[in-house]
Amino acid sequence: MATPIRSRTTALLISATLAIAPAAHADVSAAARAFSDGQSAQLEGDYDHAAQSFELAFSNAPSKEALRSAIRARQLAGQLARAATLAELLLVKYADDPPSTKLAGEVIADARSKLGRITVTCAPRCALAIGGRAMSLPPAETQVVYVAPGRHVIEATFDDARTASREIAAVAGADHEVRMSPSAPSASSAAPAAPGPAAPSRAPATVQPERTEPTGPHGLPRTVPLAGAAIAVGLAGAGVWSGLDTNKAHDAYVKDPSHPAFTSGQSKQLRTNILFGSAIAVGAATAVVAIWWTRWSGDETPAIALSPSSEGALVTYRGHF
Repeated sequence: MATPIRSRTTALLISATLAIAPAAHADVSAAARAFSDGQSAQLEGDYDHAAQSFELAFSNAPSKEALRSAIRARQLAGQLARAATLAELLLVKYADDPPSTKLAGEVIADARSKLGRITVTCAPRCALAIGGRAMSLPPAETQVVYVAPGRHVIEATFDDARTASREIAAVAGADHEVRMSPSAPSASSAAPAAPGPAAPSRAPATVQPERTEPTGPHGLPRTVPLAGAAIAVGLAGAGVWSGLDTNKAHDAYVKDPSHPAFTSGQSKQLRTNILFGSAIAVGAATAVVAIWWTRWSGDETPAIALSPSSEGALVTYRGHF
């Protein structure tokens, strides 16, 4: 179902709101606005938005109606793990309410065989996040969460802002127990240790300079690019000869057109193209080798270039030996 775009008056900051301690007085008016927003979103088919609104309403003013609505919206959104997690909270908060226990039992029964059930014990109480995403549950000493099978990182944030994390491999249909304890105070906050007796001074150690063997020159010998240049010149020269031969074949075909003459001219033209193409490729490769990979005796880097000319191709070289 398509969801119409309309302005929302309720800010859905679920992760931040539910993770902090509840206010001294429930914000009933804010809860009512969030609950109404959730009903509107559910009618429009935006079940994820509806669930967030119902959870916000529960965080502002806890009620079994808001929590049950959040669970049903999570079910409709296909978020079984989240629905089952809220169902466990519903059982704890409203164990004496038959409609609440009935809904929670149905959701948990559906989730037990498909998901991993993790009981997290915190001392002192903590708020949880799994895989970097806040579970949006009120801080407590014992919490039950459901996750998809696989590896997950559970992170706990305690009331004094200390943290702890554990990695767990969840198995579908299995119960897991994790105990979270806050990390120890950092070394910077610990009391400074009393200074001990000064260590006796020692004579400075003599540092021997490291000896390195001189390395020989690196790179290819200069005969390699020279040979490449010679090959490129030879190919270019052959290309010039082949071009002249192709022109002769063309003139012969014009004077006496025939299929053998045409085939011979095509073959010679192909040969000419191959020779010139090879000359250019060898010349370019030779230039690269000469500039970057060749060991020359002088300081100046040689320059080798192959360029076409009216008579075929021209190879130029500049450098010191």
